[in-house]
Amino acid sequence: MRALELVDRLRQVSPAAANLVMTVALPRIIPTAAGMGIRVEEVSETRARSRLPLTRRTRNHVGSIYFGAMMTVMEVTMGMLVFRHFPMGAYLALVNRVETDFRAKARGTVYAVCEPPAEVLAALRESLRQPGDKAQGWVPVRLETADGTVVAEARFLVALKRA
Repeated sequence: MRALELVDRLRQVSPAAANLVMTVALPRIIPTAAGMGIRVEEVSETRARSRLPLTRRTRNHVGSIYFGAMMTVMEVTMGMLVFRHFPMGAYLALVNRVETDFRAKARGTVYAVCEPPAEVLAALRESLRQPGDKAQGWVPVRLETADGTVVAEARFLVALKRA
């Protein structure tokens, strides 16, 4: 059984335990995320949400979260949702392009939220029916503070291939 399948089964019993397992596994899957303090809060069919604190490791020279940390938590969050629908092994995925708009300084903990329109996932699924099929689609992610203020928005052009 693949690790993500195990996490999905665990999520059926305890979503909090599944999120903890993903949080612990994250630095092993993506080594550059180690030490940033990213915490997985939610992964469902329609939404993924992760938290990134402002710490010495994530702070830039003006006292807010630096660009690399913000992009990492947004990409990780998007990836968790995409891989929930298109599991590693059965599919290959890459980010081909990113477009980001910054709205405000991240002066404290931020939350990356990925809630792509259902049509995006449906179009990808429709294009990936047979082994070797390829597709790409834009997956949006927003970065917000605890009070819902949007700090940044990103769109990831995800390229998928059915293995």
